[in-house]
Amino acid sequence: MKKFFALFAALLACLLSSVCSFAIQDPDAPGSKLVTVQVGATPGFGGIVSGNVAMARLGSGHLYGGLQAGANFSKGSYASRTDFSLAPRVMVGFNLSQSFELHFGALAGIAARKLDETYFQFCYGGFGGLRVKFSPSVSLIAEGYYSPHLSYASLGLGFTF
Repeated sequence: MKKFFALFAALLACLLSSVCSFAIQDPDAPGSKLVTVQVGATPGFGGIVSGNVAMARLGSGHLYGGLQAGANFSKGSYASRTDFSLAPRVMVGFNLSQSFELHFGALAGIAARKLDETYFQFCYGGFGGLRVKFSPSVSLIAEGYYSPHLSYASLGLGFTF
């Protein structure tokens, strides 16, 4: 197990060093699209897929608008719960360097929750995260959410085109 963690740490160090030395021009120019696929942790398991469009430059960052779909599956001591959500989202990203972006956003939409029966309700939330850009088209995304219908934390890949 120690060898695995040592190998993982070495690969991560190599990856981060290549990210820091990679020159990215402006993959988030207005009109560019960012698609993310993430897996998340709740008291159970979840996933998020989002599509975003860079709408405007904001100083050293960008304003994005898009749509997000999420799913969560959890099993508590009293019942199982499944959530599916679909919501428009808005996000502001601040470029810390050419390879790192800090972002914050909000979403509001509709969710289907299944406990003993299925019912629909208003879905809302806020999120923040970090995006590490490996190249102009591929990035690693880590996000934390505050929402009753989404994962508390997620990790995934972003694709810009």
